[in-house]
Amino acid sequence: MIGRLLFVLPILLGLAQGAWGENRTGSGKTTLPEASGLPVRVHVALRVLNILEVKEVSGQGRLHLELTQRWQDPRLAFDAVARGLAREDRVGEEADDHLKTIWSPGLALDNQIGDKDARIVALSVHADGEVVLIERFESDFRFRMNMDAFPFDRQNLTIGLSLPRYAQQEAIVLTTEADRPFSGVEDALSVVDWRPVGLRFTNDLAIGWNARSYSRLNATVTIARYAERYHLRIFVPIIAVLAVSLFVLWSPGLKEQDKGGLIFSSLLALAAISFTFESSFPGSISLNTPVAEMISLGYLYLVTVLMFEIALSVAIAHPSFRWRDQAADLRWHLRWAVPAMMLIICIGAAVRALPG
Repeated sequence: MIGRLLFVLPILLGLAQGAWGENRTGSGKTTLPEASGLPVRVHVALRVLNILEVKEVSGQGRLHLELTQRWQDPRLAFDAVARGLAREDRVGEEADDHLKTIWSPGLALDNQIGDKDARIVALSVHADGEVVLIERFESDFRFRMNMDAFPFDRQNLTIGLSLPRYAQQEAIVLTTEADRPFSGVEDALSVVDWRPVGLRFTNDLAIGWNARSYSRLNATVTIARYAERYHLRIFVPIIAVLAVSLFVLWSPGLKEQDKGGLIFSSLLALAAISFTFESSFPGSISLNTPVAEMISLGYLYLVTVLMFEIALSVAIAHPSFRWRDQAADLRWHLRWAVPAMMLIICIGAAVRALPG
């Protein structure tokens, strides 16, 4: 009995030493493919198939994406002639199951909210050891948006792609000219008020655990708002309300109480428009937009018109007022100057918001 144990013990020690050596050298197919050299280069291509929703104020959006990952793993190479095929293709659950048996970069979408919906996956392993993983899915993302130029704004929807499991010395994510044909933005989008401008990639670094640097690739989708669709809905009502001031300034024989009634009615109408805009176009009034600037200055403009008109009308109507003639001249000039200045300010606010 003891002799058998002494015979089996060296065999067990040899097997354990071999397994330990295999894990140590990383020859297992689920470990980092060090044989191809470090860092492992994970090539990425991103195609935006659709933008389903954009929420400007909350900084969220829902996108339909096609994400392609490509890396080299010499351990997966095979003889194409012997197998009679140049690559092995797997789709759906079969692809997910096979991914568990090989090394994968574990690419993460940093600003993703929730899980991937309507996900379709395809995996191809080429004879030379190249692995191509393609995923199509819908998901919600959090973006940093700027509404200062509404409705002439452009928004940059940036998706951060990183490898949280590996420092940059071990694996990096990048895109090259060979990957660009598989990246882009579809022309027809579900968000009717936006049009695609382009897609660009920038490399970045992220600081993770133990202050280690991790590779990151930022994919930025630029979309522009159809500003011409907002002219009738936004600017025409504002101009119509502010135009009441011309009637107050130029209408002959209009009494002071009637002028006050018209101006106060215009102020209430302007307030109603601002609430309507904020509910219809969230962020158009609460943020520093040209529309918010026009409405805010509109309150001041209407009150200024009323004060000047009543004060100068009373001065001119008083026979014993010493500066009666000067007041009449000032009133005539202000009838032109005040509306003209307001018009210039509104045009300037809109021009400043135009994309350069």
